[in-house]
Amino acid sequence: MPLVTPRSFVTLLLLCCASSVGLAAGPVVKVEICEDNLPAKGWPERVVATETYTEPAFGLAELPQKYTGTGVRTDRAFPTLVRASASVALPAGKHRLLLRSRGAARLMVDGQTVLETPFDQPRAFALGNGGELPVEEQATFLDPGPGYRFAPPGNREVWGEVEFAGGAPVTVVLETLVGGVEPKSKKPFRPELGETVVALQLAGSRVWTLLTPGASKTLYTDVSWADYAGAQRARIAAMNTAARAARRAAGAAYWDRRRAAARDWLAATPEEKVPALPAGFPAHNAIDRFLAARIAGVAADSAPPKPDGVDFYRDVRPILEASCYSCHQGAKVKGGLRLDTRAAALHGGENDGPALAPGRPDASALFKRITSTDPDEVMPAKGDPLPARDIATLKRWIEAGAPWPEFPVTSFTLTPLSDDLTFLRRVTLDVVGVVPSEAEIAAFAADRSPDRRARVIDRLLADPRAADHEMGYWLEVLAENPNLINPTLNNTGPFRWWLHESLVDRKPLDLFVTELVRLEGSERFGGPAGFGVASQNDVPLAAKGIILGSAFLGVEMKCARCHDAPTHSSKQRDLVQLAAMLETKPLKVPATSSVVMDHLRLGGRQPMIEVTLSPGTSVAPAWPFASFCDEATAAALAEHPDQTRDRLAALITAPQNERFAQVMANRIWERFMGRGLVATVGDW
Repeated sequence: MPLVTPRSFVTLLLLCCASSVGLAAGPVVKVEICEDNLPAKGWPERVVATETYTEPAFGLAELPQKYTGTGVRTDRAFPTLVRASASVALPAGKHRLLLRSRGAARLMVDGQTVLETPFDQPRAFALGNGGELPVEEQATFLDPGPGYRFAPPGNREVWGEVEFAGGAPVTVVLETLVGGVEPKSKKPFRPELGETVVALQLAGSRVWTLLTPGASKTLYTDVSWADYAGAQRARIAAMNTAARAARRAAGAAYWDRRRAAARDWLAATPEEKVPALPAGFPAHNAIDRFLAARIAGVAADSAPPKPDGVDFYRDVRPILEASCYSCHQGAKVKGGLRLDTRAAALHGGENDGPALAPGRPDASALFKRITSTDPDEVMPAKGDPLPARDIATLKRWIEAGAPWPEFPVTSFTLTPLSDDLTFLRRVTLDVVGVVPSEAEIAAFAADRSPDRRARVIDRLLADPRAADHEMGYWLEVLAENPNLINPTLNNTGPFRWWLHESLVDRKPLDLFVTELVRLEGSERFGGPAGFGVASQNDVPLAAKGIILGSAFLGVEMKCARCHDAPTHSSKQRDLVQLAAMLETKPLKVPATSSVVMDHLRLGGRQPMIEVTLSPGTSVAPAWPFASFCDEATAAALAEHPDQTRDRLAALITAPQNERFAQVMANRIWERFMGRGLVATVGDW
């Protein structure tokens, strides 16, 4: 290696200006991220930093994320140049320097390149032998010394001896390219930093440290690097959090208007009256009063049958399920008659009047139909008539008043309030997923304030572990295809990091859903655009429409993917309209997303499903849930009403769309109570 001599400070300043490098004040390493005007290959002659921050040493394990103007992850330029620079004082002598990086990198001392990794892949990789070098080349390997950290997979390295004159500090500049294209093979490099390091072994020493301008030295060993990289990631996580907050603050005026509109709407709607507390029930808040009234009401309807009486769930419901529900359950029913709820049965269908007249079998259309001898009236319409024992059971049930408890509850004994330590264990497990630590137990035991439980809940909801604990739940709710693999995201989905950052930031649900529906940011490296990726799918955004309907509106639309749903109200047009809003243009129904009805009618069968959209039909973007919220609402609430995704997000989250608030409250209730107020949380 050539001798590297320090230049004067004036010369250094001229060099820095010529290459757009400015040294940070104090003993720190200045890190610059440069994304503009980079050549497709080779080193740029002059670049301007788009972001700047500092590190204590020449060791980079992670870069700050780049965010859109609304605060969601987006992609950096391909490639991106990362430059680290500092003024470093070293003793006189010939010292060893080690340069490691994933992409091409070079190390310059006082403007002279002393170490460089090539743009081409190393020969070992070209040989196709997994990076193993021939035995005869082992003599050229670096003798690392004790505790040396070997290069992690995917990193390149080069080392050399550089002689320093001592005295005045020298300017050290490290540059590396993240991403880009390999010049010969034209294959793209993964746009990842890897482990980018300059390490130093002073003459006469066997110890490697990270090169630093400061007095504190960090050993370059496995243990020390793990600590250093962990501290760096924590600092960068804080920088990322601040960057997201700053970008959200830039759009705060819009969300302030949205929240004001929500408050105005709430003020204009009648307040739900809090019921009186039934006798024998405790109440610590208004919600307890609603629960107590509901429990008392269900208990009144759930008197146990007499020893010789009929139990609805044991005796009656199996008959209805076997003989009636195929035609009289759900949204699409024959004759307008539903028999899956007591209220619907009491109301009756289009022609016969009430299906149930409690205490009067002779006035109950249900009983008349199952006992009729007229082939045009008897039910079931197809197959064998009900056996005599089932008819007798239904008659006795109607004579007894047709008792139909809403839930098959056998006990109404209230569980007593948990003691303090049981509460702490349960709430900590529920919110952050682990048992409380000894310190948390001791702090809670020492707190005698009357609101200590509420304060524990607030503390746990603000705990970063709560975001970790929620990740599995939301990934499952929002996943279209668990086999969609992206190795850089640990096989858990392209929008995983946006989801985690949203939970860490405790985003309001309307903002959370809006960002998801807008599909902005990085598609493969953590932005909500990754939610729009669907593999092996002829209409990818129809798959996403199914998820949005179930996750946020409690509407199951899977069947509508290829035909009108047989037991739901959703038609195929509804789903394609929703998909077109996400696609931002009309969609044509492909033949692969349609059932061939002629095949289903073979043999004279009468299929339960219908296909009301022909293949090739063009469907324009439209809001298919007018019963939840009028589409005109979007014009007043959407930030960009001319964009269909923004209108869709506004319609889902509008205060007028009470279904969204109900579904979200039900999901939260189900997570913490084990069962939703509506048991099927994604299908109401």
